[in-house]
Amino acid sequence: MSEQAYLVAEEAAPIETGDDVGVRWRTLTSADRTPTSLLTSGVCEIEPGGALNLHRHPPLELYYFLAGTGIVTLGGEERRVRPGDTISIPGNLPHGIRNDGTTLLKLFYVFPVDSFDEVVYTNL
Repeated sequence: MSEQAYLVAEEAAPIETGDDVGVRWRTLTSADRTPTSLLTSGVCEIEPGGALNLHRHPPLELYYFLAGTGIVTLGGEERRVRPGDTISIPGNLPHGIRNDGTTLLKLFYVFPVDSFDEVVYTNL
């Protein structure tokens, strides 16, 4: 697929969910959906009391927090996060996020892969 400029409106991307309670996301860039390669990105929202359970996957992942507060588990460490924070998560490092606040926790995520299909999650 050749690279070209394009625009993705967040509200136009379909909402996706999984087994985690109170978690939903929208994939914004992925080679199976957009004319892109090398990066897959999206936004994730976690409701108060919700959590993206502990998991791992081979590619590196970056989180940039947009709204709300929460706790990110990285291996055996917990880090408090708030808007403006960025976390780099090495490949295969167990990680998860829980919203311990009273408002929606929202983050932007990026993987250095062509498509979201290449991110194979292992739940822990």
